[in-house]
Amino acid sequence: MRVLHLTRDLPPRSLGGISTAVGGLVRASARHGLSVSVLSFDAWRPTRAAVPEPCEPADENGVQVLRVTQVEHLGAARAFARAMRPDLLHVHHGMLWPFAASLRDDLGVPAVKTVHVVQREMNALRRTAEHTRSLAGQEAALAAADRIIVPSRAAAAALAPYGDAVAARLRVAPHGIDDSPAARASVAARTTPYDDAPLLAVSRFDEAKGTSMLFGVLLRALARIRNAEAVIAGGVPANLRAELQWRKRWEVQAPPTIRERARFTGWVGPDVLERQYTAALLLVIASPFETFGMTALEAMLFGVPVVTTPAGGIPEVVENGVAGLVCSYPDVEILAAHTIALMRDPLRAMELGERGAALARARHLWEHKLQGVLAVYRELAS
Repeated sequence: MRVLHLTRDLPPRSLGGISTAVGGLVRASARHGLSVSVLSFDAWRPTRAAVPEPCEPADENGVQVLRVTQVEHLGAARAFARAMRPDLLHVHHGMLWPFAASLRDDLGVPAVKTVHVVQREMNALRRTAEHTRSLAGQEAALAAADRIIVPSRAAAAALAPYGDAVAARLRVAPHGIDDSPAARASVAARTTPYDDAPLLAVSRFDEAKGTSMLFGVLLRALARIRNAEAVIAGGVPANLRAELQWRKRWEVQAPPTIRERARFTGWVGPDVLERQYTAALLLVIASPFETFGMTALEAMLFGVPVVTTPAGGIPEVVENGVAGLVCSYPDVEILAAHTIALMRDPLRAMELGERGAALARARHLWEHKLQGVLAVYRELAS
């Protein structure tokens, strides 16, 4: 079977969990024997460039990839799609749906749409009243895709308002994750409690990601536990101004004795993030809704316990009392209390991390999860 993926920011370019999930799926599919190709709309903005740049396909680890960055590249994208002769299209961003739909008509093949972010939920959390372009693109894809994949039961429930027409084409197929030498080494090194290790947060800065609540948790934890430290790995990719506004909010809230014990790394790549997971005592997630929870799964793979809100699909990944602590309610005081309790009990943190690492490898590797996606492909192929 030949599958053409349409996505944004394919690794090694990575702007968050969607990049990680799609990159993992592409690699796992290729290992399984599928003929996989990718149209990656890197940093896509549908405007014309003053100076057009070259656009040529490349072999990236055995996968044919065309990286599209300008409107002028759309002709090359169509030619690439025809040359790949896909049996189906797999679309990962609603804003790419108009182009994908025209390709579907041109090639005469079905199209699968994965919902990585439930845009209605994001708009509600951001208190965005207008019908945004992202929401419009997702709703057009929901209305017309031959199959719709969501990575969690919570995401499926969030799409229930779209009715039976969407539900009939909806399939739950969770993301997986690839094991790595760095992750295995991190787990192997955790033979004694990490008494002085920092707590870690990995997140895009956004109200929809719970950044205000995260800051509140960090303030309470660092105030209650003297000499404790925190690392905040994240920011706002490609928008330094917005990221600096969030950092200013932190500086206004945090007294000097706490500010000096909290380190902001900015948005970092996978290699730097691996080092942060390796060094961390625990991961804090303050998000009010997650379609899946890739960050939690990454932490588990490295043996890092997770303290989290019951945010959408996260409880389907992080089993409470096994891989970490899942709060009963998304409240800053509850999340802070759970965080402080685990920071004060590094032996329990180590035990939860060990069980979470075992759980990640037993249930959540791509070798376990790929079949869910392949089942959707086979529905359309038949």
